Amino acid sequence: MTDLHKMPKEPKMPKNIEEFAKSKRWWRTEIQTEVVASRDGVSEILKLLAMKKERPFFVIDDALAGQPAFGPLLEREGKFLFAASVSEPRTCDVDALVELIRSLKNAPDVLVGVGGGGTMDLAKAAGICAANPKTAAEYQGYGLDMKRGTDIWVLPTLTGTGAELTPIAVLRGPEKKLGINNNHAAPSVAVIDPALTKGAKKLNRFYTMMDCFFHHYEITKSKTSAEEAIADAREGLALAGEVLSSDLSSYCEERAVKSAVASVLGGSSSIGGRVGVAHAISYGLSNAAPKLPHSVAVTISMLACADIYGDGGYADTVRFLEINGMPRPKASDYGIDPSCVGKMTATALGMEKLWQSHYGEDWRNTVDEKFIQEIYKGIVAS
Repeated sequence: MTDLHKMPKEPKMPKNIEEFAKSKRWWRTEIQTEVVASRDGVSEILKLLAMKKERPFFVIDDALAGQPAFGPLLEREGKFLFAASVSEPRTCDVDALVELIRSLKNAPDVLVGVGGGGTMDLAKAAGICAANPKTAAEYQGYGLDMKRGTDIWVLPTLTGTGAELTPIAVLRGPEKKLGINNNHAAPSVAVIDPALTKGAKKLNRFYTMMDCFFHHYEITKSKTSAEEAIADAREGLALAGEVLSSDLSSYCEERAVKSAVASVLGGSSSIGGRVGVAHAISYGLSNAAPKLPHSVAVTISMLACADIYGDGGYADTVRFLEINGMPRPKASDYGIDPSCVGKMTATALGMEKLWQSHYGEDWRNTVDEKFIQEIYKGIVAS
């Protein structure tokens, strides 16, 4: 186990998991989460829980059920399997999980999210909502008064989302897709083992790293991001670009390590930074199509931003898709048609902080209903 706290002046990029497990802090932004680099994440997290005498309850992506590496977790009684491949976490999923947790004879000390960004976000949301009286939908937003809930630990099995660090639990609600943005939602412990991504499908591996790339890219273009966040994002952007410039059909240890390092940088840069236009547009798409994965939604959005992000974001997106033999995703594949433009426009127009991130305080001089509608009309027509 390596507790990553002190950042060296010249961090060296680990080439394999053995080197990764000995890594020191490589991010600049101050974070709340204790990051534990590991060569055996499942055993490590169980060992840490036992050492701290915690009573854990596991929230696990059900796609891991057939993978032997996760057997020690799946065999435990205190668990909830989340169908992350069916939908991103919804506010009703959070409410149901909170009700289950409250019904347990012995309340858990810690919720452990095991999976990708959606599963980690579900655990984060349930953890904080368990200590608060309202439904999850009523806590979607920024700066709402909430009590600290059940402690949250995470074990990522996909790398790229940065959800292992961020104090944000992104949820689909009955009216909007918006996160519970609260410092109490940040995981206390994140055990990072790049080898746990070995069983991921190419589609998931590719699009999760695309999400990582978009986070970093938009933060580097932001007018509101902190200096240290931009520095983290630049390093993460380079790593994500290196990974995506390779064929991701099969697992590669060196790429898995780069992806893990880039994902943590994505989390740290998101704490001090903010994404921009492509993410604002993606929220409208996601709100119109419940089964559209976030990473695919942002890819569709970036492909519609040639005039805005033509200096790299758009061109690199096209290049990464071609290198990996991936077709350009289309909104129509997820049931989005011209009738959705009004709803999507209203959602995107409400993402004020993201428009401000890219265009600055006077963003309204550029962005209005017509501006956004034209973007969506282009997406629907493509």
